[in-house]
Amino acid sequence: MTEFRFRKNAEIGKLEAETDSFLNDCFYETDVYRGIINFDDSSSNPDFTRRIIVGRTGSGKTALLKHIIQSDKIKVHEKVEAENTIFEHIVNNIFISKLIERKIDLRVFYKSLWLHILLVNIIQQLHRSTYESFFDKVRALIPYSKRSYNAQLANDYLDEYKGKFFSDEIIEEITNKIQGDLESKLGIDALLASVSGTLSSESTKKIQRETSSYVSRELLRKQKELIKVLKEEFSNERQVRIVISIDDLDKSWLSASEIRYDFINALLEAFKELLDIRSVKVLISIRTDIIMGIYRNSLRQEEKDESLIYAVSWNKQEIKALIDKRINFLVKNQYESSKEVSIDDVFAFNVNGVSASDFILERTMLRPRDAISFINLCLAECDGKVELDENMVLEAEEKFYSQRKNALVKEWVTIYPHIKDYLDAISFLKGVSFYIDNISEKEKEDISNYLLSKNNDYENDEEHNERALDIESLVKVWFTVGVIGFVKKDNLVIYSSFHKPELDITDLAKEFRIHPLFFRR
Repeated sequence: MTEFRFRKNAEIGKLEAETDSFLNDCFYETDVYRGIINFDDSSSNPDFTRRIIVGRTGSGKTALLKHIIQSDKIKVHEKVEAENTIFEHIVNNIFISKLIERKIDLRVFYKSLWLHILLVNIIQQLHRSTYESFFDKVRALIPYSKRSYNAQLANDYLDEYKGKFFSDEIIEEITNKIQGDLESKLGIDALLASVSGTLSSESTKKIQRETSSYVSRELLRKQKELIKVLKEEFSNERQVRIVISIDDLDKSWLSASEIRYDFINALLEAFKELLDIRSVKVLISIRTDIIMGIYRNSLRQEEKDESLIYAVSWNKQEIKALIDKRINFLVKNQYESSKEVSIDDVFAFNVNGVSASDFILERTMLRPRDAISFINLCLAECDGKVELDENMVLEAEEKFYSQRKNALVKEWVTIYPHIKDYLDAISFLKGVSFYIDNISEKEKEDISNYLLSKNNDYENDEEHNERALDIESLVKVWFTVGVIGFVKKDNLVIYSSFHKPELDITDLAKEFRIHPLFFRR
């Protein structure tokens, strides 16, 4: 039996990386972390191009970024606020909003805006002097014949926006410029009348053609030459290690927008243009469900992103090692003990016939935030007088289930608006394991009746009605969100991951098992 008696407010860290005082002392170095801080682009580092950090909610993406930028191997860090720098301007600009309403494809324009913002941050770090001296240096390159870049085009771009190139007003400046040039090209009256009214097919094609042509000619072409100049003349990877991070792409301001996937896809396209600047890494943190939404909308091909993505995932041993670090840190601080302490020392008892540590870890979805949350809830049952025991863990598990369920709803509601009801519907299955063909007619009927009766609005939701009446469709959702997995062998259940996000037709005949946390019988 454990000898530790914890105070009620004891915890092994905060759930948000930004406020987690345990992070620096208890950080668990994964292969993803070691790969990202390695700027060597030789054959010894085949993962050099991996910059997109993909993971489920709570998988540690923000913690990873926070620790990376504090590494002594990173000399400079800048954080780009996507909402304040670009997104807010796009959604509030009347001209752009009208184009969006009329289904004009603006993805290439979004890419050029992203590129400018990233270039500004890179230039500020590579050339840590006055802006004027940077303009002078690029201008001085024009007379020299360089096969690798066109200094004149790069200089033209700088001159075009010189007054506000590094200003917060630059996005508005670029937008006003494209608006003015398009109105001049197409005719002010014709353009505004078309955009404000119903567009004919020919008008749509004309506006689309001129918009794309302008962005390619006046923005992207010149931006790419500026990138080449930075690579050749300003970048020295032996001396500088620069990280520019973007980590607010899962916030509510973006989830509610109809252009969210185009906006993020444009970022993923833009940052690839910067891969050749060896001293700079643009790191993008993105939730799995969001990048899946981009793929589902056919905006990009998954296989082409393989060399760019670090998929963050954890196994049971890694989660245990992370928790051991945090528990040991807590005990040493609380008891001033020199003894190394692990989860098995603190939870030295069984719960429902298995070790407490196994019981806890099996009910996480193998994400750091889950494990930290569950342990904190267990410690919250303490009062400083009694030792942890089975009942405390079971009480904590009920609270943890409620938290985890709410988190799943929040994570998936933009893709599955009725996700809460889908999670509740799993309770109609009688056993922890099942084959689709062996689900009883009574279970299917109960599930269908439950889903169809929850909300009258569902009558007009054909996709929801299909899931309510087709158990295979519902099983696919359960797998994707992670509340069921399929049995590979007795002690191995495969749950969804970035590399296996969905079931295919060959999986439907397999045995499925409900995640221990979501089997509530």
